[in-house]
Amino acid sequence: MPEQRRRQILDDIEGDGAISIVDLSRRYRVSEMTIRRDLKLLEDAGHVQRTHGGAVRVAVAAVEPRYAAKQKLNAPQKASIARYAAAELVGDGDIIILEGGTTATTMARYVAVRPGLTVVTNGLYTSNELRHLLPHATVICTGGMLRDISCTFVGPTVERFFQEFHADRLFLSGTGLTLAAGLSDPNMLESQVKRAMIESARQVVILLDSTKFGVQSLTTILHPMAGHIVVTDDAAPADMVAALRARGVDVRLVAR
Repeated sequence: MPEQRRRQILDDIEGDGAISIVDLSRRYRVSEMTIRRDLKLLEDAGHVQRTHGGAVRVAVAAVEPRYAAKQKLNAPQKASIARYAAAELVGDGDIIILEGGTTATTMARYVAVRPGLTVVTNGLYTSNELRHLLPHATVICTGGMLRDISCTFVGPTVERFFQEFHADRLFLSGTGLTLAAGLSDPNMLESQVKRAMIESARQVVILLDSTKFGVQSLTTILHPMAGHIVVTDDAAPADMVAALRARGVDVRLVAR
């Protein structure tokens, strides 16, 4: 039966990590078109990530690492992404939001002083990195309840703040990105604040190193859509980049 076959296919992918359409077609004695439909349903349910010619299991990030640990992960890629975003996507007179993740904090180091610039953040470390802009730019920290693990301000105070705030561009990151689940995060308080930021910004720029592609976490923050931008390093999976671009997402690949 189709449902039994799909459960077994999922077990196969979980066991092997990746599998091809050709192998699955032979194993279950059905057409490759049938297997493609099976994989599409499994991807829509968030269980697998389709690739060119097959599928891979979706990595699940259930545990949130502490801020200091995240700073050390893929630091060269984060620096390249942050440098590009600060140089190419921030203009004179802009009102921008930098959420408190490690990539956005890295970006704060590279933001040049521009006439009329206003920068808002919910990150304790991010606001500290923005000191070099003073007194030539306006730097605003949201306040709110400070989370120890992430050093970010969360809670109703922050969410209400963004209901009254209007920005040109939001620079946002998360724990992982899949085509089915979108950009996701393991903490609900962080996700709620990020959604409030999204509502207050005209455009969203997702800053994400390539290791986060194909990773799915607890709560969805945003499904990338036309008009938004994804900035990542050039090791990002080509099939996912192509799929995002087919949806109208502006994907920028930065050399590591």
